[in-house]
Amino acid sequence: MTKRDLIIFFTLSFMWSLSFIFYRVGVPEFGSIAFASLRVLFAGFTMLVFVLISLENRRGIRENWKLLTVVGLVSTAIPFVLFSFSAQSVNAGVLAVLNASVPMMSGFIASTFFNDKLSKKQILGLFIGLVGVVILMSESLFAGSESDTSLLEGLLPMGYALLGCVGYATGANITKNYLQGLSPIAITAGSTIIASMVMLPIGLYEFPYGKSISLQAWVSVICIGVFSTAIALIFMNQLIKNIGPMRATSITLVIPIFAIFFGYVLLGEALDLGAIIGSAVILFGTYLSLNISFKKMLRS
Repeated sequence: MTKRDLIIFFTLSFMWSLSFIFYRVGVPEFGSIAFASLRVLFAGFTMLVFVLISLENRRGIRENWKLLTVVGLVSTAIPFVLFSFSAQSVNAGVLAVLNASVPMMSGFIASTFFNDKLSKKQILGLFIGLVGVVILMSESLFAGSESDTSLLEGLLPMGYALLGCVGYATGANITKNYLQGLSPIAITAGSTIIASMVMLPIGLYEFPYGKSISLQAWVSVICIGVFSTAIALIFMNQLIKNIGPMRATSITLVIPIFAIFFGYVLLGEALDLGAIIGSAVILFGTYLSLNISFKKMLRS
């Protein structure tokens, strides 16, 4: 892993962690499904600009449209919808823990279907990172549960989120193994534009017509679509090509650290000892799973 990859990794963590702030502002006004649909639509519109100004990107999308359709569905459209359903009844802490299962799923898919073996150090790092996420989100995990909620009603929304994580992991592996010759911009443009076409009727149906939407909510949905989806996915696809799907998706272990920091600074949320300890554990686990050498990076 090079210094450039590491910079992209933490820049992407920063950009995706802002999604928590955007969701907090926009979802209450738009509704979860409408907000997710608009997120994909704004991402698709943004990437359409890249397609229109680049003949190479258009050619790449035409030649790989079938695979890009699969990536757009399994790693963008379907997961966003599944997480939207899940977010209606599962709190943010549990969703963060579930989302952190992506690198483990990605590593399993890579080693099972693509013969991409993981080192013992990487596997250990992933487990340590997951432990850190549980520590980080322990208060959210066990707070606010209702005793009268049935087991099925409690598990089904979590199942939606886990299925969405499978989609993220599957899309990352498809990108790494079948779209290596395509630029990250073309991959992102093709997949998000296709996903936005799928989400358009959902967004039209779920949009809260007749309701006054604040400027802050509109800014949030535009920012999450343009910066935390379109631009972020360009970085993510570049990272997948450079360091592989398992190490790239381990970014989901770091995102809660940034999210808690922004929650503390921007939303006035509590920052306790558990958050500090969990963050330290996550950073150590991520360091192991990325299998990086700071000495080699400094030499380069």
